[in-house]
Amino acid sequence: MSKDIEYFQHTLNEPVTCFGRGLHTGLPVVMRILPAEPNTGWTFVRRDLPQGENEIRAIWFNVRDTQLSTTLGNRFGATVSTVEHIMSALKAHGIDNARIVLNAPEVPILEGSARTFSDLILSSGARVQAARRRVMVVRKTIEVVEGDKFVRLTPAPDATADVEIDFPPAAIGRQKLTGVKLDERTFVTRIRDARTFTMKSEVDKIMAEGLAQGASLANAILVDDEKVINPEGLHYPDEFVRHKVLDLYGDLALAGAHIVGHFSGRKIGHTLNARLVAKLVSNANNFTFTDREYAETYWTTINYRNSA
Repeated sequence: MSKDIEYFQHTLNEPVTCFGRGLHTGLPVVMRILPAEPNTGWTFVRRDLPQGENEIRAIWFNVRDTQLSTTLGNRFGATVSTVEHIMSALKAHGIDNARIVLNAPEVPILEGSARTFSDLILSSGARVQAARRRVMVVRKTIEVVEGDKFVRLTPAPDATADVEIDFPPAAIGRQKLTGVKLDERTFVTRIRDARTFTMKSEVDKIMAEGLAQGASLANAILVDDEKVINPEGLHYPDEFVRHKVLDLYGDLALAGAHIVGHFSGRKIGHTLNARLVAKLVSNANNFTFTDREYAETYWTTINYRNSA
């Protein structure tokens, strides 16, 4: 993608459709991703609900729940859950505006990663729109700390991440990815195929809470201490931390604009990610909202001032 095209917003070239089940509800879902007008962002449309009350904008202040997935809601009480994988694919592929129409309260889990969503977007292609892209350039360090967990954003000229996880099962343990560029190329080659996962010891508790009703070995990695139960094994030795980065693409997208800055975190998850985005956006002193084309100029100016 040439630089001049990258400075403009994009939408899908044509609609795409997928079929599946919700990970937590277990309900069958038909979902279509449609082109949308410039400056409208991403909107989920529940066609099983009354018109006028069924649109839910994918934005940080609409986050309603972050237990095991991200759930969005509107002022009428309509919700849509498990949005992180489709959001990560839309964000990574530079689709700024889209309408995601579905007949159920949950995005289909498909294979448990973002691979199918990514393939659908690539098959459609992207269409350049007559509106400039805007970005949020992080100006000061902000963080959220909870015990031994933390997430942090610091000023940096590109969108990058250092992510560390640490789980008791020996099959997961401590895994870390550093210097990850949060761009399309990295997403396609290293991140999009990483699947969601859970521990066998927690399955009964999760299902008793009414969650994971549609979970299976076809859409999630199941870990039993030192063993991965899935017969095909892992896609990558560090698939678990890669999936956390996949989720991160989607969670940061809810800021409403591309974040230019460095993310770092330990034991990250949807809850901490959502709190960090809310903290960033809620104070205008934390960032500069600017045209994407001038984000590089911003950093050139800052570096010049610091060296003067």
